[in-house]
Amino acid sequence: MKNKNIIAVQNLLRCLGVDSLKNPEVVANLVRAFGLVQWGDPVFGNEEIFKNPSVDMAGIYQMPDQIGKALVYLSDFEINSYLEIGVFQGGCFLFISEYLRRFNPEIKCLGIDPTAYLNPEIRELTELSEWMRIAHVTSDKMAGKKFDLVFIDGEHNGDWPQRDYENVGQYAKICMFHDIQDFQCPGVVDVWEAVKGKKYIEILDHTSDYASQGIGIINRSKT
Repeated sequence: MKNKNIIAVQNLLRCLGVDSLKNPEVVANLVRAFGLVQWGDPVFGNEEIFKNPSVDMAGIYQMPDQIGKALVYLSDFEINSYLEIGVFQGGCFLFISEYLRRFNPEIKCLGIDPTAYLNPEIRELTELSEWMRIAHVTSDKMAGKKFDLVFIDGEHNGDWPQRDYENVGQYAKICMFHDIQDFQCPGVVDVWEAVKGKKYIEILDHTSDYASQGIGIINRSKT
């Protein structure tokens, strides 16, 4: 296995006490231990030191503090079905799925992505699972289906952010968007501003030279 930290972090997510997993800094440090994606220009600010040394090592394309706070927030809600749109290498999908399962033992997790970026090590781990699955499709194939949590992180421009939301995001109890403040993703920024309504949270922490990434959450399960 090229990224030997994957199994170690997976085991920690399965074994650490839930009190520890409700600490955003603990979760952020697990993301750092897993390793961030080595891809494209520097975008992680002070977190660049946690990027994996090569692009063929499965990593996570998330600001550790952002996803750490988002997951701790989500841990307070019943989530028995999870859909991630845009798994890329698959590291984020594996990490989020393992985290959510600690609080929802019966969860079923599905990741979808029509591209060929899925890391073979992540594919192998998900194929060994009975509760995680990755499919080579777009959200068009999921249109109208209801999930407790949908994470929209697929094609970031054009009409896809809106299509992903209309296909499944609008029906989810909790809908989460990635890159809601990133100028490189105007399609996501515009859709987020249009659909977030009055009840939402935004997690925007970053140490980059510009407002990077950002996570927005619409939670309908509370009403």
